[in-house]
Amino acid sequence: MKIVALSEGPFSVDFSKVFTPVDLDTFSPEDHPAGTTLLSVHPFLVVTSGEVILLDTGLGFKENDEFNIYHSLRREGIEPTQVTKVFLSHLHKDHTGGVGAIQANGTFQFNFPNAIYYVQERELTFALAQTDNPSYYPATLQALAQHPNVHFLNEDKGALSPEISFQVTGGHTPYHQTVTINHNGKKYFYGADVLPQKSYIQRNFAYKNDYDGKQARDFRNEYIEHGQDWTFLLCHALMKPIVSYSDLMNK
Repeated sequence: MKIVALSEGPFSVDFSKVFTPVDLDTFSPEDHPAGTTLLSVHPFLVVTSGEVILLDTGLGFKENDEFNIYHSLRREGIEPTQVTKVFLSHLHKDHTGGVGAIQANGTFQFNFPNAIYYVQERELTFALAQTDNPSYYPATLQALAQHPNVHFLNEDKGALSPEISFQVTGGHTPYHQTVTINHNGKKYFYGADVLPQKSYIQRNFAYKNDYDGKQARDFRNEYIEHGQDWTFLLCHALMKPIVSYSDLMNK
């Protein structure tokens, strides 16, 4: 099994949920509005003996008229047509933007045509109702609601494969999901936006940008208690998106 962080780069994000690319070497907080967050965006690639799986798809930004996630996959020797499963932890645009895009003729084209897309149906119902929320791409949500390759999840926990399971945590969004990978005695944990950066463990805050900040914080405390042998996949880490427990706990 191979697990790789696919980077779309660092961004600053303000209250309007606009993601602005930044150069970390020259970034200065004074040049950005109060409340601006600095983060990177990392979908994760999981390659098993028979599957090519994406955990989220990033923002869907392009470089030289090609999706950044395509560049990242090809650096790993993977073509978009080889992706077999796409798991969406939740439906905010920085996790679903790489799902696909509207074409010139008005149709929505999915970026991974041979993949099954795993979507929590209750999360989609909630997201579709957020008509004026800048955290979502409405066209992507509507396409997911109609796409024949979408597999809707309704249970609170289950398996994507013998080695990969998911759990609904809520917290960041009402039906936010995490992923656990067990392989050769090792456990890899993708907390998505319940655990996006090391600072979320070290500060132990109930964040106001979460749907239920206390619930998300409680889950993080569970990870501290039980995760001593885990490897953590951090979707918004600026420096190291794949870390051990000791790395996670060290400032």
